[in-house]
Order: sequence, then structure tokens, then C-alpha cells
Amino acid sequence: MKAILVAVITNQDNSVDLEELELLANTADYEVLGTLTQARGLPDKTYYLGSGKVHELKQLLEATEAEIVIFDNEPNGSHFNNLEDILQVDVIDRATLILQIFAKHATSNEGKLQVELALKKQNMPRAMNKAIQLSRQGGGGGGGGGARRGGGEQMLELDRRTIREEIRALQQKLKKMGEERELRRQKRKNSRVKSVCIVGYTNAGKSALMNNLVKANVLEENKLFATLDPVSRKLWLAPNKVLILTDTVGFISRLPHSFIEAFKSTLEETKYADLILHVVNLESKDILKEYDVVIDVLQSIGAGDIPIITLLNKHDIADSDVIPTGENVIYTSAKTGEGMDCLKDKICQILFGESINWQ
Repeated sequence: MKAILVAVITNQDNSVDLEELELLANTADYEVLGTLTQARGLPDKTYYLGSGKVHELKQLLEATEAEIVIFDNEPNGSHFNNLEDILQVDVIDRATLILQIFAKHATSNEGKLQVELALKKQNMPRAMNKAIQLSRQGGGGGGGGGARRGGGEQMLELDRRTIREEIRALQQKLKKMGEERELRRQKRKNSRVKSVCIVGYTNAGKSALMNNLVKANVLEENKLFATLDPVSRKLWLAPNKVLILTDTVGFISRLPHSFIEAFKSTLEETKYADLILHVVNLESKDILKEYDVVIDVLQSIGAGDIPIITLLNKHDIADSDVIPTGENVIYTSAKTGEGMDCLKDKICQILFGESINWQ
């Protein structure tokens, strides 16, 4: 499907990144045919974009025959509905685009439920706004107009209740799965098996690292969110030194809080880990921003105090001096195997208090 990317740079939001948005769009199989940006103090109340830019966007859509507009910002339900009415194409935002990618890559029952929950939470304000508009169109006028408005309000309340009940049902299913996950976690804790989680900005090379260490056959693609569902495998470092290694979903900047809530049970694997491997992509032009995003997400889920080994990955093709080196920082290449022995030794030191005897 052909797409146009749009960003409004306001006083409230100066973190627009159309390059990352294009990578996300490509991952969702959209063909990006053009971009449009506007700098303004505040978003327009009706269209988010100013009316002149909306006209320019409509002309761009007609010239390229694009079928969807993707905003890097977060318009509200009214903005979406007004834009779709005047542009006559679908309009989505960055968060919805990420959820489309999640839906495409979720394979487990839990992953699919998490995506469905996040989608319902994301789309509920937009659906409610559309319902309000339809309710208002159905009401008004003389001679019984009040009765028609009452019927519209009753239908709106019914729609709200239905969506909320669907959200509660999904939350209950995920809660049950989370309880089952907690039982497995407790069994592992009682057996004193150590847990190590791999985290990192999306496309940092986490799956390649997992495959190098334990031959997990995890999908590796040069795309954002190529894998979604967490994968856990046993890793033997030495006699009597075994651990559970888990590859998690990639992090990304401006991840809505509703996403973190929906994927809470998956992310909690990191919260209860004994050690975190933070994979940093040396090839990235935004390495510091991506590094900070991961650290911020770890703090937000309660994993900020867990020991971390920072892996400066893809060292076979890139280098950087912006991330400081230190005792728990290792240059690695998950593709060539560079740094893997050093990593295993460092894991063994932190978790078991001794180095590996390679003789």
C-alpha cells in the first residue's frame, strides 16, 4: 500500500523522526511515496495540520495515488475523523503503525492477545469520537428530536460499555497467562536457575546474539520489530553453570504507556532477571538516543537496579566512541562471534562469582 508520511513540529513536540517512521512503514510493508512537514506553535484544532497544509496534502495524495497517511505525531480521534472525511483515505499515527507491525509478527496466543488489547485501547477514543459524531447527526430537529438524541446517547453508552467489556475480558485472559508465567518463574527461582534477559532498541541485533549463544533459530531481519514474542533457551556456560536466556521485544522511542501496560507480562521477564544484556547498535546514527530509550524503559518497568552488561554490537562493521567503555562494556559482533567468549566469562563472573576455565 502506498503511503505519505506527515509530521507537525510544535512547541510541545520537537522529537519528530521521519527516517525512523519510514523504517517502521517499510516494516509494515507500506511504500513511502512522499513526506510533508509543518512547523507551528500548536496543532490545528480541526485537522492537526493547518488548512493550507491539508490542501497541499490532498494534492500530494492525488499526485502519488497514495492510499494512506501516517502521522509521526498523536492526533486525537476528532482530528483523524476530520482528516479522513476531507482526504478520503485512511489516516493513522505512529502508535497504530507499530501495533500493525506487532500484529503481523505476534505468533503466540499471549502475543496476539497483547496486540489486540493494545489496539482496542489505542482505537477506543477514535471510535468513541466517531460514535459521538454519528449520534449528533441522528439527533436534533423539532418534534421528537429530543427522543432521537436520547436514543443516540443510549447507543453511544452501549458502544462504550461493549468496548470496555472487551478490554476487561482481554485483561483477564492476560492476567491468567501472567499468573501461569509467574508460577513457572517461581519454579525456576526455587530451582536456583539464573535468568538473563537480552534487551535493546529494535534492530540492535538481539536475535542474532541469541542465535550465536544458544542456536535458537530466532528470525533475524534488518527490520524494526522483526521478532515480537520472547524466546527463552538454556545456556550452559560451564559444568554446573546453567542459566535461562530470554530474547525480548525491541524497545523504541515514544512507546505509548498503553503498550507497556499491554505487554506488561512479557516485559516482566526482564524485571525479574538476575542479569540484563543491553545490546547497542554501533551502526546507528542515533546511538545515544537509543541507549537512553532502553535505560528509560528499564526504569519504567522496575528493572533499573538489575546488573547490566552493555554489548556494543555490530563491531565488525561499525565503531563509535560516544558510549563510554568500562568494566561491564564489551565490543561484540553477533555475526562473527567477536566478544562472545569475553561475554560468557563476564556473565559467569557476575552470576556465579568466578571466571570460566577455558582450558
